[in-house]
Amino acid sequence: MIRTLARLLALSLILGSNGERARGQESAAFSIAVDQGHPWRPPFGLDRVGTPRELAIQARDQPPPGDYRIVGFSEGRASSQAGVVFPPHPPYRVRMPLFKGCDEVVLTRSAPGAKDQPLARLKTTPPALEADAVAAADPVVNPVDLGTILVPHGWLLTGPGANVTVEAAALARTRGHEGAHLKLFYKSSPQASMVEPFPLAAGMIHRARFILSCPTPRGDRDALAVRLEDADSSLLWAREIPVMRVSHPPARPSFGATYERLRYDAPISVRRSNGEFTSIPYEGAWKPETRDVVVWLPNGGRFVFWRGSSDIPFWAGRHNTGACYEWAEIISQPAGAVDCVEPLMDKELRYSRVQIVESTPARVHVRWSYQSTDFDYKVWGDLAVEDYYFYPDGLGARVVTLVADPANDYELAEFILLTPQGAYPFDVLPRAPIDALFLDGARLTYTFPDPSLKSPPSPPRPAKNQAAIYRLRLSPGEEHAAVSFAPRLMRFPKVVFGPFWDQGLMVTPCYWGSHWPLARGNSTGNAIDDRVALTPCHSSIMSWANDRPEPLFSLDATLPDAQGRMRPMKVGRWAWLIGMTSAPDDLLLDWARSYAAAPRLEVHGATALNKQKALERRAIELKGGGRDVELVLEPAPVWMNPVVEWTDAPPGEPRIEIDGQALDRSRYAWDGRVLWIEARLDRRTSLRIHFVSTASAQGR
Repeated sequence: MIRTLARLLALSLILGSNGERARGQESAAFSIAVDQGHPWRPPFGLDRVGTPRELAIQARDQPPPGDYRIVGFSEGRASSQAGVVFPPHPPYRVRMPLFKGCDEVVLTRSAPGAKDQPLARLKTTPPALEADAVAAADPVVNPVDLGTILVPHGWLLTGPGANVTVEAAALARTRGHEGAHLKLFYKSSPQASMVEPFPLAAGMIHRARFILSCPTPRGDRDALAVRLEDADSSLLWAREIPVMRVSHPPARPSFGATYERLRYDAPISVRRSNGEFTSIPYEGAWKPETRDVVVWLPNGGRFVFWRGSSDIPFWAGRHNTGACYEWAEIISQPAGAVDCVEPLMDKELRYSRVQIVESTPARVHVRWSYQSTDFDYKVWGDLAVEDYYFYPDGLGARVVTLVADPANDYELAEFILLTPQGAYPFDVLPRAPIDALFLDGARLTYTFPDPSLKSPPSPPRPAKNQAAIYRLRLSPGEEHAAVSFAPRLMRFPKVVFGPFWDQGLMVTPCYWGSHWPLARGNSTGNAIDDRVALTPCHSSIMSWANDRPEPLFSLDATLPDAQGRMRPMKVGRWAWLIGMTSAPDDLLLDWARSYAAAPRLEVHGATALNKQKALERRAIELKGGGRDVELVLEPAPVWMNPVVEWTDAPPGEPRIEIDGQALDRSRYAWDGRVLWIEARLDRRTSLRIHFVSTASAQGR
């Protein structure tokens, strides 16, 4: 202890009486920096105000043997010290807490028979004031319901009748500001401001929340100014929060599909061929006839085919994130391909088409067709058609039909989360994004690695291969989750994407990319980049790669490809149960079992076209018949919310009885061809359908 104090005193004398000499002895091979925290790592937002600072100590090459120490000084006197142990392998970087109360730190090395050698030094005076503020609308509304999509993180989106809350945090380190206050106003009307007391005691973090009371001006774009002022109105800190305002959102159906032009106010980030970055306006980035499609579900689910995502559909959540099941991607890398070959490369929508096939009270059907293209818009003649069917219960089916060159190998399923511009994955993604519920009742939960770990744990894997229904969560606050189930897919995803690292720190929980959605000109990357602040991004969690379900249908034949050339092609069709739901495990397993096995069926009064349920549409098919039809069903073991497709249906409105009990009209939907019934059938059941004339139905 005496020897250590003597070293500190000697070093203090060197630095105090001969500072020029000490600086002359410093080595360029060592450096010290104050690390305010990696922006991609927690804490985030207001929680970052007052976060203890760290020292980042680095050696350019492997440090020679010796006793390395970091010494803290306060007003020229040594006050603290700690040992520094560099790792044996590069990067030779050490992080450690910054001593409290010191204004300078010095890295030293001592060796037997030699004096302490200063290697690097750094002034560490912290900022006198730290502050931040955030604003949010209350209640939370899905951005799609306001006609917008993936609003940049940190922007304020408001709809009619919404309250706006502002939360602020500040730390005054050196002296207090007891008379400090917050001044808030919209930039378009600065005269209508709101002032709230915000006293700051020295060394204490003050945090408060306010409901904005200044009048809301007109206009769909604005900025909310937040000013922290002292008692004499001198400015201590300020920031502006961009505002997107929606005054009159158009009415949308409770259940149905509509063509839209979703609003996105930020520009599109573009990387030129010479590597320079620029941008183009969002409006006008596609042909005028190009539109978005939104599927609206009664439970609040919103399934979106967005121009900015290359028409690739995803569930758009209430908390401004999205969940995607992927697409048909050529993973065998055709000759001459530049980068990956997949529809996300079709930024200009040269090959993609989206069409609403039907939108009725009983069913929604949207068709998306596309060719997988490389970075330079080359295509290979393969054609994918994805049909999406949805019913009023919030669940439906994804059906992929692929006409492809037999030499091409395809990936069809991957779990991907979309995040808005400016959002870091560890800030907005859920901690446990995926549950796998196996049909035998087993359950597996995948949890993202903790960013504080030096290496991620091995992901869990099931003990045996069997079908599972997967729940994909969109964000920590999202009530609903996306679900996916393929009865013929018996394998757990073979690829679980690991985290990204930067400066020796875990900065993402899994694969992250800024090349999709929306951004143009950037190839597939394998590291974080600053484009996180300029464009929406995505995080890939798990992939089945070339593990595909057993196809419902397959054919090898000579057919025209997507370019009209006759050649040998392979046709395949696959289907998944999908949906957006908050259903508990037991109900999800009922859905999976219902989708996996058709009920045994007897039909009286009509003709069954297919006694097996049409897997890809959750339906059975009937033709013709009289006004009274009976279906005698034996579920195996359960049939959830039956769907009947009718060819040449009897005229009139159907009345439903289940085992002799009339079903309330609110529990089924009919469009003249498709009948959807809300019912859980788990035993032999008589389902009677009686058609009454329209006049009789209106009379009732």
